[in-house]
Amino acid sequence: MENDRLAIVYVANEDKELTLAITYGQTIEDLCLKVCKSLGIRPVARHLFALRNHYTKLWYPSAYCLEMKDKNKFDFRLRFKPSSLQRLKHVDVNAYDYYFQQARSDVMDNKVPDIVYERHKQELIGLGVSDMYRVMLEKRLPRETVESEYRKYIPRECIKRHAFFIKKPIHNALRKISGYDANYVKEQYLKQFECMAPNYPYEEYEALMDRGLQNPPAKVILRVNVDEIKYSETLATPWTTLCAIEDLCFVSIRQDNTVEISRKNGIPSYLKFSKNALLMSFVSALDGYYRLAVKWTFNLCGEVVTPSLERLHKLKCHGPVGQEFSYTKLQQKRANKPGSYLLRESETEYNVYYLDACNKEGKLFSKRIEERTVSGDFIITGVPGRYNTLAQCVSSFQDSEGQSYLSECLPPSEYDKSSLLLCAPESAVSEVAADEEIVASVLETGPRCVPQNQLEIYKPFLRTGKIQQYSPTTLHRAIWRLTKGKKLEVALKILKQEEETNYTKEFLELAGKWSQLRSGTLVRLYGLTVTPSIGMLLELVRHGSLDEYLRSPSSQTIKTVDMVEATACLATALWHLEENGIVHGNIRCNKLLVHAHTTNSFVVKLADPGIFVYTETDIHWLPPETYNDPELARYSFQADVWAAGTTIWQIFARGVTLQEFQNADAMKKCYKSGKRLPIPNGCPIEVYRLMLECWGDSSGSRKQPQAIMRDINQILYQVYNSRRSHAYATAFPKLFSSEMKKFEQDNSDSSDSKSLNSESRSNSFSTDNTSLRWNDTDDSMQGLINTNEDSTEDLSAYLGWLSSARRDSEGCSISQNNIPNMNCIERSTQVLRIGHPGDLGEVVMGRNESGTEDCGSGGSSNGSLGQMRGIYELDIDCNVILQGRIGQGFYGEVYRGTLERENGKDIEPQQVAIKKLKTRALEADIRDFEREIAIMKTLKHPNVVEILGVISEPEVCLVMEYVKHGSLQSYLSIHKQELTHRRLLGFALDIATGMDYLGSMSIVHRDLAARNILVADENKVKISDFGLIEAFLLNGKYAPESIRDGKFSTRSDVWSFGVTMYETFGFGEEPRLPGLDSSTERLQNEQEKGSTELLAALERGTRLPCPSTCPQAIYVKLMYPCWHLQSHQRPDFATLCKDIKDLLAQY
Repeated sequence: MENDRLAIVYVANEDKELTLAITYGQTIEDLCLKVCKSLGIRPVARHLFALRNHYTKLWYPSAYCLEMKDKNKFDFRLRFKPSSLQRLKHVDVNAYDYYFQQARSDVMDNKVPDIVYERHKQELIGLGVSDMYRVMLEKRLPRETVESEYRKYIPRECIKRHAFFIKKPIHNALRKISGYDANYVKEQYLKQFECMAPNYPYEEYEALMDRGLQNPPAKVILRVNVDEIKYSETLATPWTTLCAIEDLCFVSIRQDNTVEISRKNGIPSYLKFSKNALLMSFVSALDGYYRLAVKWTFNLCGEVVTPSLERLHKLKCHGPVGQEFSYTKLQQKRANKPGSYLLRESETEYNVYYLDACNKEGKLFSKRIEERTVSGDFIITGVPGRYNTLAQCVSSFQDSEGQSYLSECLPPSEYDKSSLLLCAPESAVSEVAADEEIVASVLETGPRCVPQNQLEIYKPFLRTGKIQQYSPTTLHRAIWRLTKGKKLEVALKILKQEEETNYTKEFLELAGKWSQLRSGTLVRLYGLTVTPSIGMLLELVRHGSLDEYLRSPSSQTIKTVDMVEATACLATALWHLEENGIVHGNIRCNKLLVHAHTTNSFVVKLADPGIFVYTETDIHWLPPETYNDPELARYSFQADVWAAGTTIWQIFARGVTLQEFQNADAMKKCYKSGKRLPIPNGCPIEVYRLMLECWGDSSGSRKQPQAIMRDINQILYQVYNSRRSHAYATAFPKLFSSEMKKFEQDNSDSSDSKSLNSESRSNSFSTDNTSLRWNDTDDSMQGLINTNEDSTEDLSAYLGWLSSARRDSEGCSISQNNIPNMNCIERSTQVLRIGHPGDLGEVVMGRNESGTEDCGSGGSSNGSLGQMRGIYELDIDCNVILQGRIGQGFYGEVYRGTLERENGKDIEPQQVAIKKLKTRALEADIRDFEREIAIMKTLKHPNVVEILGVISEPEVCLVMEYVKHGSLQSYLSIHKQELTHRRLLGFALDIATGMDYLGSMSIVHRDLAARNILVADENKVKISDFGLIEAFLLNGKYAPESIRDGKFSTRSDVWSFGVTMYETFGFGEEPRLPGLDSSTERLQNEQEKGSTELLAALERGTRLPCPSTCPQAIYVKLMYPCWHLQSHQRPDFATLCKDIKDLLAQY
């Protein structure tokens, strides 16, 4: 055409340059597309490539309009480096080869800045020799010919410096190399190259950086690579990260060539460039990496757009995401709703689109739509007629009476995680627990307002049959992801939604008070969350409340010195509260949380008071001056001191809960008269004296917090030094009960005593005779539990309960039956994740029979927690985070998830599948099921899906390894164009090998079918769902003895294997027995009739025919023998493996 001009594009392969015609109005992207087509680079990988000015070496943005002048010159290069070269090779081998040629060319021409001759001269010669050997293999040239042209392959810098000495080393090296293919040599070349230049390819730009009003702009060098933008003021100074690619938010451009880079967090950065071409090259680099690593559908800058992307947006069409992604999205987002559809570009052909849709039966189908480049119209493969636009093609399916009626289009989403994100990390980053330094830096200015998408919340379930006192808040374990790769396990206290009207003000006041505190003995407040519920983000103190810890069976390891140290922690916390002018008001043993317990340490922390109301059960913790108005205790430091005394008593009584006394007035009268709780058994008298001082008169004898802290630490100091050397005998010698009488008679020191670290095994509520080593006695203890004549019989009975509790607890912790109102929480928890509602990983929460959200227990108390996404805790060290439903089958729903191990610093999160099993059959005998699962967990075979664990509560779930490509049934229909008989035989061998292994482990599958075979990669499949069948539909997939007698064995599995081979070589074709009405096969209401007809057909010898796409030899040798009526005449799986290997030798 007259208006056409020629463009010269320099390429890295042997073509060297291409001459292409350009027309008015075409963009750089149009020209880049032409180059990709001519080089055989396919639609997915083409976005990695770009064009730059041959002279200035600056890159053009995609929308740049070509200048209509002759001889425009461009360089065509892979600009955006994928996350791994293996990934590039898998996506597009031609793109991979081009990258190799580009890297080789840059090495030859000394254009890789990171490769310095003086440092890499040996490696450079090695690369040259490898390249020579590759050419020998690819072009089948003799060694002598390639060796004589060594200057074509050895980097020029090496030849320049070693012209006379290089030929002999090359000759010797080439003689020694043998036995490799060209692909391997190319792969090793690139591996060596990556080691020498790990940042290749990167781009550098000069700019002025605004450093704020106080400082003049600085001249900096900017470097952009796949991970981040860095800058340095000079080449000699260290590089500093300006922003990670994933943290970019948007980019703005001003006319004065200033760029504003806005980040997700932090203030924007401002850069000024000397010219617009430099600016556009820089911004297009950020945009390209962002699209290929974070959001493929989003351009960072409104002035640097991608024309093809804008066109796709208008059409509501996806990029070349592939059929597997498309089908998965329709399943996850619309559950294969009839009429839902999705448009996408072909991943293998240019100017081709696919329409993937669900027909009226909910089955997925695809239509190929081709755009004719000459005429500009569209045709649908297999459908007569032409269409002017893509929209008209879709409109042709708008007949509501038709089988393929389309009603709802799923457009592309920013949150699609497709294979187009070639520069994104291939696996989740392993996260480690954030250390104190990171926490401190994040919270430098005080508690944070934490967004919901940074949280993952564990929802506790109550043990059935236990009484839980009502609270307007719920407490959860949670994970807060504070920065990239750093997470912090926290506690989240959430105000119940139905209580927000009544308690929001009080809850926020509590958070305001607690936010002021910084002490190692107080549970720290990290921040607040305001959506979807109001909550306090608190330090997680892992071992739970002190009272439960003291009552637990393991409490026998808790020694007296541990309880002294816990008391010191409480005293320090009390002092910090007073110093900050904050009254706690609810100091109890259950408000002390166990932070650490080792042989040399027992550390507890005081939690916030929560939202509470005083009741009669609080009498023991309330000082007598507040009996007339208990609310006074909320504002009294003196009341906190009294409560601390009772809490210390609880500690040494090993967490016993004091039950409510029926006659509260009598109990109050007892305390007002000066009576106090008796000394717990095993408690040092000096500690008990401290309790009594806490219970002193408010007028002056009640001890002050700082004095309590001083005295208990003085007691602990005597023990602390001795703890280091494990010599405990001098602190508080405790008399054995066998020596009690002697002590009473002689009133002398004990010569044989236990150390402070001895285990205090009895919980006594009567006075225990205890002495210090200097025989200091305390007259104030006399008569503590002796009531006066006015005491009621009820009070005597109450004190009698204290004594009976002692008898019941000799040598062990007190039975819960003797302790009313104990609150126990089931340790097994469900985890709920707060996430973006538009994410493909969105999880539909389970629903109860009434159709309402069912998030565990507590009814409506969970409020908006039902909006959060489900995750499970597999065991104490593993969390399984649900990421999205990927299917719904015969056994239940299947979800994809991530298994994260606690403290797994060096362990990458593992992708898993979670199968929520229907429990109708399991309810009959859950123990048998769990025994089967225990056996399945021991199975280890490359062709058997690994069972990682089972979750029993709140519903039965299997946690299995995640197999990327889904079921063989769907894989066959999606990839049938590229599947050869040899690959299908490879699948057959995998299945037979796996079944042979299961048989050797005495496992019968019982439901072997293509839907229960999962595709790990192009050449490997794995067997799933073995041993889980609940019932079976009547069809030819099952052996006659299974239909007739319900018998399953490895021989019946062989029958099913034959049917699976029918499905495999029929590319997913449904097995239908000839001469049998298909509706008969599906009879469910007439089960007996259907069984009779199907069994009769099989016994007559009716069998599935050879699929039209299957070679007769495979049918005769691999399928038909499996369907022998007599089970013992069927081949076993070992024989089938041998037969398949024989067939593989023929294909």
